[in-house]
Amino acid sequence: MTDGEKHEANRQRVRRFLIGPLQALGFRFKKGTPIEEERKRLAQIADDVGYLTDQNLDRLYLALRDKGEGSARCFWPARATIIAFAQAAQPRPIEDMPGLASWFASEAGRRAEEDGRLVAEYRFWTVKHRPPLNDRERDLIAKRARQWASEVDVARDRLRRDVPLRPGEEGMLHAYEIDEAAARELVRGSAGREDAA
Repeated sequence: MTDGEKHEANRQRVRRFLIGPLQALGFRFKKGTPIEEERKRLAQIADDVGYLTDQNLDRLYLALRDKGEGSARCFWPARATIIAFAQAAQPRPIEDMPGLASWFASEAGRRAEEDGRLVAEYRFWTVKHRPPLNDRERDLIAKRARQWASEVDVARDRLRRDVPLRPGEEGMLHAYEIDEAAARELVRGSAGREDAA
């Protein structure tokens, strides 16, 4: 399947789980909106939320079904509203946003890795889509980084000693390793581009 085919298949999935059900409820555009403009807006919505899992598309449908605009509450909400609800249902991966991902490819990303804050920074950026803005947020990231590193060290030590993991430790370790690999890939992305230049 080509990238174009995958893209169109993803749009169809969004139409099936979100757009179609909202249209069945009565969501529509204002009278006089040209058909091509309607198609363009619906395609934008599909592209904006196509990263969501099927379950989270359903969650987005449930969140939006009473958010129609106008006195009859039947017009499509603003695109920004849909994006905000999608973000609440499932944060968009940083990898999908080169402008944000570039922070990890910078000196700041390498410094976060050296200081042991990389996973905590990655998780913060994934939820907030921005850097920490003040000392309180930076302190929170540092505290979480220390806590998570300690929890990971304990779990890995148990595994090395063939001691059974506690409930939840396996999931925590797996999630940490996935986020660590994704964040390191973003940091390494800069080295690959620099070497190619």
